[in-house]
Amino acid sequence: MKRYLIALALLLGGALATAPNYYPHKVGMSWTYTSGEVQTYESVRQMNGQQVWELSHAYDGKVRYTDYLTFDENGVWLLGVDTGAGIIPYDPPIQVYPAAPLRVGLSWSSRTRFKGANLVVVDKVIGVEGVVVPFGRYNAFVIRSSLTAQGGGASVVDLYFVPGIGVVRYATQDGGQIDLVDFKP
Repeated sequence: MKRYLIALALLLGGALATAPNYYPHKVGMSWTYTSGEVQTYESVRQMNGQQVWELSHAYDGKVRYTDYLTFDENGVWLLGVDTGAGIIPYDPPIQVYPAAPLRVGLSWSSRTRFKGANLVVVDKVIGVEGVVVPFGRYNAFVIRSSLTAQGGGASVVDLYFVPGIGVVRYATQDGGQIDLVDFKP
């Protein structure tokens, strides 16, 4: 019994020690994809009493938009986006990822308003799959993300997520894919 409790304590301690890096977020981190997109954590700021990470999305060296994310014990949250005209909030924020760790079958969803429209985002870990991208080979969690907008617009994308790195592949239902080319931790 004592060995069991020690093993359990070590497992829980290890899980808690690695949790902050499970969903990577550090100023200066960047991801480059085959589409030419470069995502970079530019800075951290205080907004409404919480730390918010600014994740820029650039093409050809020019930032097209910036996401505003927060990380807490319940996961990762998308607070809003800035396309150059100021921050447009999601009300309430969208849950991007749940509390770590991910596991097959886990699902989460968000209902929000954005620019006056109702949006529903539903995510589910549908499996673990081996994937080869220009940056390397990984066993990735496959997260199916569905977005439905007021009025019937919808999209579905599979995200191939590797803990500690992030998304290594985006795959659309029509066979399109965008792969990770470079990651700078």
